[in-house]
Amino acid sequence: MTLTPLELYKRAIDGAIIAVGYADQLLNQAINELGADKEVEYPDTAYEVPVVYGFTDFEVHTLNDLPQVIGYARKRIVEVPTLENAMIAGESTLFAADVVEVIKYAWDENPYAHKTPEQGFVGDTWVRKLGISLVDDTIPGAAVLVGKCPDPEALAKIVVDLQNKGMLIMATFDTIQQIREQNIKVGLEIMLYPLGYFTAVIHAVNIAVRSGNTFGGVPRGHTQELRDYMRKRLKAFVLHFGPHDFVKVTAEFGAMYCGFPTITDQPLTEEIPDMFVYEPDYSKMVQRAIEIRPISVKLKEIGIPVPFGPAFEGESIRKGDMYFEAGGTRTPAFEIVHMRENRDDVEDGKIELIGPDLDEIEEGARIPLAIVVEVYGKKMQDDFESVVERRIHQFMNFTNGGWHTGQRDLIWIRMSKDAKAKGLRIKDIGKIMHAKIKDEFGGIIDRVQVKIITLEDEMQKYLPAAQEKYTIRDERISGLLDEAVDTFYTCTLCQSFAPKHVCVISPERLGLCGAINWLDAKASKEIAPTGPNQPITIGKCIDPVKGEWEGVNEQVIRDSQGKVDRFCMYTIMDNPTTSCGCFECIIGIIPEANGIMVVNREFGGMTPAGIKFSTLAGSVGGGEQTPGFLGVGRQYLYSKKFIPADGGFHRLVWMPKQLKDSLEDHLRKRCEDLNTPDFYDKIATEEDAETSEELLEFLTEKGHPALTMDMMF
Repeated sequence: MTLTPLELYKRAIDGAIIAVGYADQLLNQAINELGADKEVEYPDTAYEVPVVYGFTDFEVHTLNDLPQVIGYARKRIVEVPTLENAMIAGESTLFAADVVEVIKYAWDENPYAHKTPEQGFVGDTWVRKLGISLVDDTIPGAAVLVGKCPDPEALAKIVVDLQNKGMLIMATFDTIQQIREQNIKVGLEIMLYPLGYFTAVIHAVNIAVRSGNTFGGVPRGHTQELRDYMRKRLKAFVLHFGPHDFVKVTAEFGAMYCGFPTITDQPLTEEIPDMFVYEPDYSKMVQRAIEIRPISVKLKEIGIPVPFGPAFEGESIRKGDMYFEAGGTRTPAFEIVHMRENRDDVEDGKIELIGPDLDEIEEGARIPLAIVVEVYGKKMQDDFESVVERRIHQFMNFTNGGWHTGQRDLIWIRMSKDAKAKGLRIKDIGKIMHAKIKDEFGGIIDRVQVKIITLEDEMQKYLPAAQEKYTIRDERISGLLDEAVDTFYTCTLCQSFAPKHVCVISPERLGLCGAINWLDAKASKEIAPTGPNQPITIGKCIDPVKGEWEGVNEQVIRDSQGKVDRFCMYTIMDNPTTSCGCFECIIGIIPEANGIMVVNREFGGMTPAGIKFSTLAGSVGGGEQTPGFLGVGRQYLYSKKFIPADGGFHRLVWMPKQLKDSLEDHLRKRCEDLNTPDFYDKIATEEDAETSEELLEFLTEKGHPALTMDMMF
């Protein structure tokens, strides 16, 4: 059926009336059966009912808070079919859908548990995990799939195309089942989210809304600021398949209200330019969306027989699914990047496999493996080797059916049976490394050659040189102190999401995302001279204890557009550095204990401060300075420059057990360096204390030094 724009407007408005009426009916039923005081909330979010939080001043904590939302949504609907009224009706549908979905969580703490593969609400932890990939355009855009495609094979090709371009994909309605029937794996970990049916489409929008609140620092109820942020910063779009029913159309006008266009396979008498457009050729739908937003796609074809892109970075390969594995304490394995000073020592594009490939090993085999990368470039430096080497991990994990963890001689690699069946081979690791290193580091690297070694005797010939290089690198960075340099570096990568945030990176303080240290930033400047990492001549020291310099303040004023005028790098109490939302951990004061707690984003429990990570992150992020709280990278916790103005390392009183265990070696070494070897055991975890009262009791029993230190405020 061919529709006119006027008919689309009418469907959007009628659909909103249907959606709001349905939400009202469901709400009344819930209040009658559960009671008006029944708490209502999504799991793992600081933003209550996100669409309501983002677009209104209404606070929602119980079912009794929702009738005002329904009333507001109904009042907004105007039954005159115009584009503006249709978009406002779409907004009302967003309110209704979020109310319906959050009510599901009032009935059942996990209403999607038995609806595999539907996922439902996506928590703040996952939104923040996506943060750094969104802000640096590793994930260039997001596609929401709606409806039922008349050609399931064409839909599968669209999904693979989106994955190869690095897109975040959110599937709704019948596209979920169609994708599964085409044997495409779905899940949060591979950036193909099967949200659910009907009102579950709202979970795509509430991810976008929370991105504005979290990374953009948009306050509650600042509607126009939020709309502007989503339109400018979030490159999202809708791909619609099949007939235009009332609910789908009104939801899509809600997406348009947020700045996200719809590309449909259904004919229109006239398009709504750059908002609701018709593309009958499935092979061109994605490109049409890219042109409308517009979206810059960085990924290039690698020439391997499986999809490749950031969608697969979180993919895990379980033992039963693997064709082979290497390393992981099971077999010897290592990876190394060597810079060569003579160009003739590196033959660009040469890929050599020494030893058997998959066709010559048995399924389930454990084999030795070495990845030896040699590079040449006129602008290449020794300091850049480790930067390039760390990307091997990412490049391997971008491969559908490839899995990599660890670094140096502590790597663990697997390939899946499915990837092997599709034609992926061990030698393709070399092809991936050559293509991606040339692509990502073309400004400093001219030639790349790769050896892949699967024979233990042969790889042992290369291991001593690799281990010697590891040692040299460690000595170089471990001996580098803030006082030994006159240049720090900025990182403004996250300003695409948090406009006033600035990271200042020094030798002893890495970026709060945990991904960029001082040498990385230095290398980044060389690789991309006008990029996000720029040098700061730190200038005159204003306060050596708090870590304040004239040059740093001047740079911060410029890079934050005057929104921040002072930075103190060694304290969380006086003008601390800003936080964007991509931080690995949050440190925060616990006044009763006169100390600092640490909570990492993976920890979903309650802290002794009576607040969860997600709620903390909502207050700390968005480029704000929040005295007493700060986003940090994990490595900063054992840095010599860990809040020295506030008492330093011995202020640590609590952290989640998983975090403490994962950092044990580093934390214990710091304890030894400070001549307090027993201090590690004085740091509480959730197993020791869940409340501030329990924490104080534990610290007193252990004789924690924070209890006798000067008061923090």
